[in-house]
Amino acid sequence: VYKRQEHYRDGIYAMKQRSDFEILVRERQVDYYFQPIFSARDGHVAAYEALMRPRLPALNSPQRVMELASELGRLYDIEKLTLFRACECYEALEAAGKVEPDALVFVNSIASVSLNDEDWAHFRAAHKAILSKLVVEITEEEEMNKQALERKRNATGAPAVFALDDYGSGYSNEKTLLELAPAYIKLDLSIIRDIDSDPDKQQIVENIVSYAHQRGMKIIAEGLETPAELLKVLELDVDLLQGYFLAKPS
Repeated sequence: VYKRQEHYRDGIYAMKQRSDFEILVRERQVDYYFQPIFSARDGHVAAYEALMRPRLPALNSPQRVMELASELGRLYDIEKLTLFRACECYEALEAAGKVEPDALVFVNSIASVSLNDEDWAHFRAAHKAILSKLVVEITEEEEMNKQALERKRNATGAPAVFALDDYGSGYSNEKTLLELAPAYIKLDLSIIRDIDSDPDKQQIVENIVSYAHQRGMKIIAEGLETPAELLKVLELDVDLLQGYFLAKPS
């Protein structure tokens, strides 16, 4: 009986999440927080990463939103909502003087999805001022769609700037680097964690820094949480720094 009740409660909660997902998309019930990305050279804020914050209690994590979008065949809706809403939130902060005026804006994007021509045209018209600051951040958690990437690359009116997120997480590899040709490579926090005491992780970072710098790419160390990690990645010549030790999303 207890198991039946548990299954029933789980089913009700799953239905509630699906219902809230529809509300989230229809009413655009998401906000975006922004986490600074600092220059390793002089410490100035070089960029901000937009991070989704759903407003609905049953959908309190971006990961669950993405899982539902995939299950329900609604990845396009989340791609569109993310791009438009993140830029709206950033522009509001910019108008209030709460962000650095020359900083870039990293917005997460789904590797296999691109907006259609009508939606891209709408985006260009609505967010013209932000186009030159936009960095499209791709996480390779699924097979990349070359056609979608090419549409993203050319849709903003100038060649898009890409960042490859979570490099070294187990998904990313050299093939992705060659296909995406990112301007920025974000080292996964699994590499950064305790890097000050792990020679193997230090060697990985040395190798990717050497590869990237020879090709004009910049390396971002994300997930920094301790002074020792920060000092070590500075020693390893990364270009940009991100993590709770430096600044939380806000």
